[in-house]
Amino acid sequence: MVEVSGHGRTISVDHRLLFLAVPTPVLVLDPNLVIVESNEAYLASTMRSRDELVGRPVFDAFPDNPDDPSASGVNMWGASLRRVLSERVTDVMAIQKYDIPRPEGGFDTRYWAPANAPVFDAGGELRWILHRTEDVTAFMQARQSSPVLDESTAQLLTRTEQMAAEVFARRELQQQNETLHALLDSLDTAVIGCDADGLPVLFNEGARRLFGDLLDGVSVEQWAQQRAVFHPDGRRMHGDDLPLVRALRGQRVRDAEIVVRAPATPRRYFRANGRPVTGQPGLAAVVALHEVTLHRRAARYRECELEISRLISKPYPPDEILAQVVEVLGRTAGWAAVELWTIDDVAQVLRRATCWAEPGYDLPCRLSDPLLRSQGIPGRAWQTSQPVWAANLHADPDAAQQTTDWGPLRAALAIPVPSGSVILAVLICYSDTVENPDDTRTAIMTGVGAHLGEFLARRHAEHLAAELDQSRDEYIALVGHELRTPLTSVQAYTEMMLDDPDTTEDQRSMLQVMRRNTNALHGIVMKLLDVSGMRSGHIDLNMQPMDLSDVVVDAVRTASAPDVTIETNTPPTAPLHGDPDRLRQVVDELLSNALTWASPGSTVGLNLHTDPHAATLAVSNTGTRIPADERDRLFDMFFRSDTARHGGIPGTGLGLTIARTIVEQHGGTITVSEPDEAATTFTVRLPAVAGSRPVVT
Repeated sequence: MVEVSGHGRTISVDHRLLFLAVPTPVLVLDPNLVIVESNEAYLASTMRSRDELVGRPVFDAFPDNPDDPSASGVNMWGASLRRVLSERVTDVMAIQKYDIPRPEGGFDTRYWAPANAPVFDAGGELRWILHRTEDVTAFMQARQSSPVLDESTAQLLTRTEQMAAEVFARRELQQQNETLHALLDSLDTAVIGCDADGLPVLFNEGARRLFGDLLDGVSVEQWAQQRAVFHPDGRRMHGDDLPLVRALRGQRVRDAEIVVRAPATPRRYFRANGRPVTGQPGLAAVVALHEVTLHRRAARYRECELEISRLISKPYPPDEILAQVVEVLGRTAGWAAVELWTIDDVAQVLRRATCWAEPGYDLPCRLSDPLLRSQGIPGRAWQTSQPVWAANLHADPDAAQQTTDWGPLRAALAIPVPSGSVILAVLICYSDTVENPDDTRTAIMTGVGAHLGEFLARRHAEHLAAELDQSRDEYIALVGHELRTPLTSVQAYTEMMLDDPDTTEDQRSMLQVMRRNTNALHGIVMKLLDVSGMRSGHIDLNMQPMDLSDVVVDAVRTASAPDVTIETNTPPTAPLHGDPDRLRQVVDELLSNALTWASPGSTVGLNLHTDPHAATLAVSNTGTRIPADERDRLFDMFFRSDTARHGGIPGTGLGLTIARTIVEQHGGTITVSEPDEAATTFTVRLPAVAGSRPVVT
């Protein structure tokens, strides 16, 4: 029951009653060809009741006459119904001889003029098939009994059936065309078809938005003259290059890329597929253009990010790298101009560090600087610490603070370059088209800004570290040289006074204390000078054939510590090419370190063994273990552990640093055992043959 309104009143319409009362016989089938409904006219013409038909497969209810070997009704009707199911279109059948079973038995000869039509639900799914038919038995029998008399009548009836079928088919074709156009307009792909003369005859709303008035009677061969259409590499397309023209000339076009550029609009990238059309009057070729602008833009930005990451990892001067980054960003990401402004921490202003522009778009590079905080587009990004879009430079108030004439430039995006919460610089990208703020590009450019921020912060830290290292080296050298001169005098006069026979015992005792302390201070000064040479990349070595076993044995002979036993395990000889005095420094440092930290009553071990390629010396003790968080810093210059500093253990924090430098200058390595091992062991490995490893400088 449906209520409809008209002329101020509401009318209830029962469509089922209308269906049942339709004078034309109609049968309703589901997609499985099961009868679901029948109107009264169909029941009367087939001599059946509704209960006999509804719920039965149609060909069980209406089988072929078994007594008629030429019966083909089931086959013909079945073929028509299958066409409706597969092609989803109305199928009009020729007049059929299809006998109908009588209620009392046997078959009644009948002739029918049928048509089968699909019925769709709101979602476009095929729900039913309407089988409409006319009983023309009387006409066919009269024609057979009086062929001459009824010839004209037969022709008239046949023509009438043909006209009815044509009207029905045209109505279906119109509905299909309307459906096709609605479907094409709903696509985000532009679809265009042309006739043999190249004139557009089929297009959807996407094509209209893309090509506009070119679709109104302009041959596709002339489109390249009136629209800026390019190859992906930037070359302008000629008429013969257009995908639709190629399809019109018989080519199949697959995944051809084109770039369309309308005045004052961004470039748009499309992938085209097209082919010639045969057997369709008025349609000679068709092409579909799928926009891939976002995919291309994302690919370009990925390429840009990779190139920028490669650049900022190079050891070039920062100014050179920033200039290259700005150019790569402009060329790869498709900006007309790019500039980088850095912040002057002292003056608190923005200064242009570098700028790149395509020919004809260099206006930003010529504008004056510096800019104050919040002044111009860069100043606004600095002030807000957020990306700033100037979608239309000619109407943007921030842009007007820099200039009122931006020439061919139309839009800009400013990205702050941060290091933590501090803004170090501002990156500006300019476009020659009016832009809509784009979240995707904003996010990508923000990532680029973060990369630049890390680079600037890292280079600043490296610069400060280099300055600190230089200052420290100069200080160490200064202290070493300035102390050595007066210390030499003190040592010389001390020795002279000790050699004087008139020196009393009390005086001699004090002079001996002076000698011990000046000797200790001299050792510290020499270490400082070694450190100075080491920091400059040079330490004096007197390389010669030597025996490392002799060096170890001599070092053990002169070493001692109360309540600590020294055990050595050395081969008779351990030949190698090295500096005996410098390697003695290494052994003395490791042995002194082991004795200092050894527990009373414990044993310090020195184990030396060789093979044809290397000599290995291991010095171990079982005293206080090295904390895990201090292990990696043992060889750092001036490092002293918390235990040493708080326990009053003397030292300068230079011994292990110098030992590692000497070992590395010999082409060897020095390592320390893991913190969880029972004994603390320092292991030195030295090449047995000179030149077997490159010397570290």
